[in-house]
Amino acid sequence: MGFIEKLKQINWIKIICFYGLILLGTFLIRKLPNLLQLTFGGWVDFNLPWNMNHGLVVIIIALLFYQFSGIKKQVSFIGNSIKTIIFPIILVIGYSIIGIENDFGINKHVWAGIFIGITFIYDVMEEYAWRGYLNDALGNIFWMVKSIITGVFWAVWHLLIFNNFDQFGSFWIFMLLCIVFSFLLTFSTFKTKSIIAPASLHALMAKNNLTTLIILLLMMFLLIFWNKIIKSTTTDKLIET
Repeated sequence: MGFIEKLKQINWIKIICFYGLILLGTFLIRKLPNLLQLTFGGWVDFNLPWNMNHGLVVIIIALLFYQFSGIKKQVSFIGNSIKTIIFPIILVIGYSIIGIENDFGINKHVWAGIFIGITFIYDVMEEYAWRGYLNDALGNIFWMVKSIITGVFWAVWHLLIFNNFDQFGSFWIFMLLCIVFSFLLTFSTFKTKSIIAPASLHALMAKNNLTTLIILLLMMFLLIFWNKIIKSTTTDKLIET
């Protein structure tokens, strides 16, 4: 089947409805107070540096569309092997060893584990939408094409999240970065059929340092040889079936 025929088979109405609801839901929930701060802020004497409002919207809509839109689910939280848990383990342990400085008086190693752990949880919410439902709804087109489409959708959604894109130079540079990074995230989903692999890679965007580069290279090594890695145990064969 040719590329054009595959595009014609995609239910674009469902995708437009899905994306439209995410945009509307994000716009509305961003007007609410930070729900994470309201829930857990009383436990600490500083403002929490995360806002998961929009993450809650995207995962709820993604799960509802998986349930009721008739799109076949190709990915799961763990994916094609329980070994995918190595990705968040590497992520949290790697940053915890190096540590992340903070202004809250918390040990930098403890804070790194907390910061990256919560960032990962948020990124799981996002990835259920972009590399989860949206990828699956795009059908059997080549994963690189999916990367471009999801990257554009992902970037435009951030217009509702960020006040400006000065730190990136412009919105168009940010969109290009989203598309480029989407190739990596989509590739990880393609290889592992999981949400936690792209979520772990997504969490690397939280920091830009040598630790990030080392973890990224290690995760890329795992992804390149993933098919060989998951064939080594009986447990994984049972999970795959």
